[in-house]
Amino acid sequence: MNMDEAVAADEETLTQRRGSISPDAYYRQDVLEQEIDAIFRPSWLCVGFKQDLVQPQDFITTQIGPHSIVVQNFEGELRAFRNVCAHRFARIQCAAKGNRPLTCPYHGWTYDARGRPAGIPMNRQSFGLNDADKDALALEAYALEVVGHFVFVRMQAEGCDLKTFLGGFYDDLLHLSQMCPDRIEAESFEWEANWKLGMDNAAEAYHVPMVHPDSFGAILSMDLDLTTEGDHSRYTGGLRDRSLKWWGAVAKAVELQRSDIYPQYGNFLIFPNIIATFSYGAFLTFQTIEPVGPQTLRLNNSSWLAHNNGRAARDMVAETLTGFTRQVREEDQAICKVAQAGTRAAALSQRPVLGDMEARIKHFQQAYVRHMPPRRAT
Repeated sequence: MNMDEAVAADEETLTQRRGSISPDAYYRQDVLEQEIDAIFRPSWLCVGFKQDLVQPQDFITTQIGPHSIVVQNFEGELRAFRNVCAHRFARIQCAAKGNRPLTCPYHGWTYDARGRPAGIPMNRQSFGLNDADKDALALEAYALEVVGHFVFVRMQAEGCDLKTFLGGFYDDLLHLSQMCPDRIEAESFEWEANWKLGMDNAAEAYHVPMVHPDSFGAILSMDLDLTTEGDHSRYTGGLRDRSLKWWGAVAKAVELQRSDIYPQYGNFLIFPNIIATFSYGAFLTFQTIEPVGPQTLRLNNSSWLAHNNGRAARDMVAETLTGFTRQVREEDQAICKVAQAGTRAAALSQRPVLGDMEARIKHFQQAYVRHMPPRRAT
């Protein structure tokens, strides 16, 4: 091979390592609007947990860009709707979760399980709406399915069922739910970063030695196996001896019942915005990353512990684990803010360079491009 051929081969290798998303896609409002329509509306999105919807009138809400979603328990039946009153467009349920009828706080319009305004104060005197009118004013309904702990909603009317969408990850979520019934944490945070940047960061372990040397880096073996299925991907690997020793002591102290399918480390990326991490077959961290604005994301974080004896040691273990996840989360939040700032300074013609340890980012970005309309030059 002569020098020109060597240079051409090097350029080809670098081209093959380029990612698929340009820097401006991490801060442009028009790109976010396209993402909401092309990626989030057609996808099954986890909006919360079955445990928060046990009693009649229990509800949960979530916000995906401009879209407010409510899931309500109607005498044991879960239904999902656009969370906007048909009367004067006020939000109906204003808290993240709670227990109250699906009643607008502005004028008291109350909606039934079909989304119809079944209760309209002073209807006869003020509106004179009949049953057909009420049918026409029904809230927009969304598809809803549940797997294990997890409540999924699809905003777009047409599409595949949840099991088809998740593929093999449907069974993974069911298994994780069965193994880890003890929820020890559920919080939400806003970060100064685009949602895709949060997913890029969660998808790879290459940053772990630099960003998490005393937290995640101290427990995770960097030898990870990647498998993909459709738009989704899975990492499996081992834990360091230090972590295995700690978990062994914990398992005895609280009588943990571990998974034998993922006995050490499993990490699951479900497109477009779910990251689940399963450690020692006994500890699940489940996160959704939602777009708030072009440069702001919402991280919904929950943690779950395997079946245990529920004694005093359980609380100490839970405190240790939530402290660990807090440290990792804060380290990621800080570095994602730094990376977000860099996207505004990068040349628009640039694409990220992705090494072998970032192959899952490449897979995520390729899935992203498949769903998005072609970008026009600016």
